[in-house]
Amino acid sequence: MNPLKTKLILLAALTAGLAGNAFANRTIAAVSPKPPIAEIINVDAALDRPVVRADQNESVVVQIKIRPDEIISEHERPPVNLCLVLDNSGSMGGEKIRQAIQAAQEAVGRLGPRDLVSVITYNSSASTLAEAQYASSANRDKIRSALREVRSGGGTAMYAGLNRGASELRKKRDEGYINRIVLLSDGQANEGPSTIPDFRALASVFAGEDIVVSTVDLGSGFNEDVMTTLAEAGQGNTYFVENASDLPRIFGAELGDTLSIAATDIEIIIKTKDGVRIKKSLGREAEIEGDMARFRLPQVYGGHDKLALLELDAPVGADGETRDLVDVQVRYVPVNSDKVREQSISVPITYAAMEEKVHEAAREDVVQNVIDNKIVDATIEGIALSDANDNKAAAGNFRQVQGEINSSYYFVAPSVLAPANEKLEEEADYLDKDVYSKKDRAERRAFEYQTKNQQSATK
Repeated sequence: MNPLKTKLILLAALTAGLAGNAFANRTIAAVSPKPPIAEIINVDAALDRPVVRADQNESVVVQIKIRPDEIISEHERPPVNLCLVLDNSGSMGGEKIRQAIQAAQEAVGRLGPRDLVSVITYNSSASTLAEAQYASSANRDKIRSALREVRSGGGTAMYAGLNRGASELRKKRDEGYINRIVLLSDGQANEGPSTIPDFRALASVFAGEDIVVSTVDLGSGFNEDVMTTLAEAGQGNTYFVENASDLPRIFGAELGDTLSIAATDIEIIIKTKDGVRIKKSLGREAEIEGDMARFRLPQVYGGHDKLALLELDAPVGADGETRDLVDVQVRYVPVNSDKVREQSISVPITYAAMEEKVHEAAREDVVQNVIDNKIVDATIEGIALSDANDNKAAAGNFRQVQGEINSSYYFVAPSVLAPANEKLEEEADYLDKDVYSKKDRAERRAFEYQTKNQQSATK
């Protein structure tokens, strides 16, 4: 992390005066006060069930939504320091290497003269095809020409390729650039360090230096756990690409995110009021300690919402009562700035004796996101159980989650529940008959990662 950003974050106030709002029974969503005109991020919060039954224990989910403004011009965004790390091992022969080269060439062509670009290739060892340089028209032409000469052959020294890529980014890491590695591979690492803990530790080091790692998985021969772990620890995106012809589009989506970063160093801090207990986060992981939960996001992109979901046990309340459930504080650093900014919200809950009021007040948009992330959590568990050759338990887990969703949200529209039921039944039925194939597993790993991180483009 940029030392100045770190210092400013540490100096930021740990708490803020958070004003509650008066709500009628049917006025159900917490709304952030309108931010100053200069703000690039809007923050709002809502409960899946802002009205709950009076005089009984209830669980609810609070959703915090980060909504960055669009980045509409080249000069609104910070310059990018991009390194493309391309696998050119023997398994990348034929159409794969041709499409990988085309994708890399198109990515280089989208950069501007303020940006930096470097290219690393690796097979049995890593090589620097293009050192970090400004993406001027002449340099872009030179790199595209060099990419045309790349050939496939040899082993897969992924760890060495990533390390060399990071070395290129470090040359300008502290000069206000957005630092990003995009890794493309179709095979398992078989030269040098190659375990999941090895790659998790490596990407975590990069993330601590503000170097984000995104991965593109091509074909069915790779280790999707390694690629997803790299993206997760490296705080980037991950893509599963079955057909090499999709590579140019995938690279375009990834570069589109990189070129539209609106803010960095985002923290979402949720502090509960008396009598409220934190149960767990859904999808995106949170640091939970006592009455406080903290979500961290390295970057958010213009025009793309990011969510944080936290399940809570609400205190018992009387009919007609409204009280604040949690206080929310969001801190972030806008692009082209070193100043930490903050926005604060209080989230209320209302109690009603009539069940109809509970049903009428439900926020179906929030419910939809809760259901999506419950399916993600079931998918993660399902993969783990299937890997342990316990398909019966995996199928049972999907059916249990299906039952919980229908019990909690039986009153919402069929358009919300039907797709969830279909997905969960399909997964359970599949596991009743078979184990996940390599392709099935890869698709599900990509689905769970992309959903819980609200990845803006998955296909």
